Formats: sequence, structure tokens, C-alpha cells
Amino acid sequence: MTGEVTGLVAPEVREMQGAAALPRSNGELVFDAPWQGRALGMAVGVVQALDLDWDAFRQRLIEAIAAEPERPYYDSWVLALESLVLAEGLATPDELAALAGRGALVDEPGVGRMEVFALPTDEATLLAILTDLFEHWWAQIRFGPIIQGAVFEGRASGPPRHIGVLDGYVTVELDGWHFHLCIGEHHGDPGHPVPPEVARHRRCHRAELYRVLHDDAPVSWGLRLLNGADEQQITVLLPNPFLDDDQQPLPEPDWHRLDCWDHLRETYLDLPPEQRDRTADRFHHT
Repeated sequence: MTGEVTGLVAPEVREMQGAAALPRSNGELVFDAPWQGRALGMAVGVVQALDLDWDAFRQRLIEAIAAEPERPYYDSWVLALESLVLAEGLATPDELAALAGRGALVDEPGVGRMEVFALPTDEATLLAILTDLFEHWWAQIRFGPIIQGAVFEGRASGPPRHIGVLDGYVTVELDGWHFHLCIGEHHGDPGHPVPPEVARHRRCHRAELYRVLHDDAPVSWGLRLLNGADEQQITVLLPNPFLDDDQQPLPEPDWHRLDCWDHLRETYLDLPPEQRDRTADRFHHT
């Protein structure tokens, strides 16, 4: 991909100097994730489509980098592109937020301000997400329904013995116990079919990644599934950079504990890691 992108980038883009210079290794452009190459191509495409001089983008990039020098290069690149798109009237702030894959902001009683990212609810995707979490992150997650007046936080003692689907229900078999979640088409036994309205009630109709905000900075991250009546089926509390695996405060944030969150966003929503997830200084209870 690096060679393909390099060949498509005009000299004035490739040869930017100083803070705006494109990251390179041995002379070749470097992308840490596929979205970065796409962001580069989008900026080039917008400038060309509007018949602008490349400097219209470059100056915005320099300003974004100067405003926060520690911010990852391509995060500043995206901010510069957003600034150009808004200045040229190509999109409204709300339209840009939707295109950028930003979550919906909600105020939830008992939780507070949250940013919610909708996930696909087809059986294959939900099975992939649950398998991913319980096979690779079982030691770091807590899980169970969290509703008003009741919080269940289970913890696996080892990887799952089995994960499978029967009649729309995924079963996650753990050491000594298991749980079922309806994530697909559900019919019941041939002799005792489930009424369609009951099947709709049982099946997951809403799945979302979320982050809880305190003073606009994320302090807690998770996944939750809700059934057809909007009742919660499960919440998975993801590894928290401010807490260890026993939910005890860490002396310093361990940002590697956001690897699970970053992985889920990139794998299932095609969204890159965000510096914003690393802006809080400590955990805050809601």
C-alpha cells in the first residue's frame, strides 16, 4: 500500500518539510493503520476537487500540529482536513461528526454523560465480537447485566471451553458455568415454536460500544447488548487504564489497557484510536 500511495501523491505533498513532513522510514511513507493512508488520499482528493493550492491544507496541518505537538501526526492531519471541509462549506459540523464515525452523546440516568457507538446486530458480527472478547481478553474484562438497582460483574477464571450458537442463542461455556444470549434468528423446538413477538423480544436489537465521560474526558469503556424490548442483556466492562484487573486504582494510567477498546473500534467500526481516550487523569465514579 505504501508504494501505491506514494505514487499517487503529488510532489508538493510528498516534499513537505518541518513539522508537516509526512512520516517516513528509509525514505518510504509510513502508515501505522490503513485509515491513515485513506486520510492522506482524502485530503489530496478534496484539495484537487476544489481546485485549491495544496498550501490551503498544509497551513491548517501546521496549525493543528502546533496546537498540540504531542498529538499523533495523522490525528492532526484529520483535524486539518475537517477544518478545510468546514471552511469550504462541504459539510456542516453535524454531518462531519457523522461521517467521522463519532458516537452519539447521551445523558443516561445513574451513569451520566456517555458517548455511544452503534454496532451491527447481525448474528455473525455479534458472535465475532463476543468470541473475540472472551477468547482474547477474558482475563481483563468483567461482565453481566447492569440495570438500575442491580450490577452483576462476573469474571472468567480462564478462557472459554466452548462458544457456539444454537437456535439464535450464543452459549459461552466458562469454567464451571455458562451463559446464553439471543443474538440471531430464534424459532424454538419444532413442536413448540416460539411466537414471533417473543422471538423479537428476546433477540438483540441494539449493540453498542460506549465510553463514559467526566468533564468531557473518557473514564470508562464498555460494550453492551440490549434485546428487542430495550432491556439489557449484558454489559462487558473493558480494561480500564486507571484500574488493574482486580479493579484497584493504578498509581499511573496504563494506556496499553486501552488496546482492547482500540481493537474493537478498529475491527468492527473501522475507527482509528483516538487521543481523546487518553485525556483524563484518573478514574471517576459515576
